[in-house]
Amino acid sequence: HDIGPAGCTYVQGIYHSTSGSIKNNVVYRVGSAAIHLWHDATNVKITNNTVSASNFGIIVGGGDYYFTSAGANNVAVHNNIVYDNKYGISEQGKTGTGNTYQNNLVFKNTTYDWQLRNSLKHTGTIASDPLLAGYSRTAAMPNFKPSTSSPVIGRGTASFAHPTDIDGKPRNTGTGVDIGAYQH
Repeated sequence: HDIGPAGCTYVQGIYHSTSGSIKNNVVYRVGSAAIHLWHDATNVKITNNTVSASNFGIIVGGGDYYFTSAGANNVAVHNNIVYDNKYGISEQGKTGTGNTYQNNLVFKNTTYDWQLRNSLKHTGTIASDPLLAGYSRTAAMPNFKPSTSSPVIGRGTASFAHPTDIDGKPRNTGTGVDIGAYQH
């Protein structure tokens, strides 16, 4: 959190350029992108993260390649809260048709919530306030846990969900996986 000056395009919260997983993170007040895939990023799972108050929420893209020019493909963006940024979730640069966007809460991103390519569609999206327990754009330590009336409770998909949340609390697949970094 609190990374870089506002609008600086060279400062990222989490920057990933290969295959792998980005899971159970809370990223906020980042000058550019909270989560950014670029270069040779492919086969990445971006699951159960909470991102807010940044310029970009999540960027899925490829360019300025090191080893391949295939672009970002087979990326799963599932169960994330992308809230109160300038831009929500977007594909940029070169991207593939195997990317999936499932069960994310995307809301109050002032310029756009979604910008996908290749005729891709997001599914299971919640477009409402996440009702976090103590969220404030400017608080020193915002509380990103879902309140008891949050629409993220039980609305995630078990597909690629990590078995525990950011605090190590088990995600309950019986009553439903919560969207975001915290299980209620």
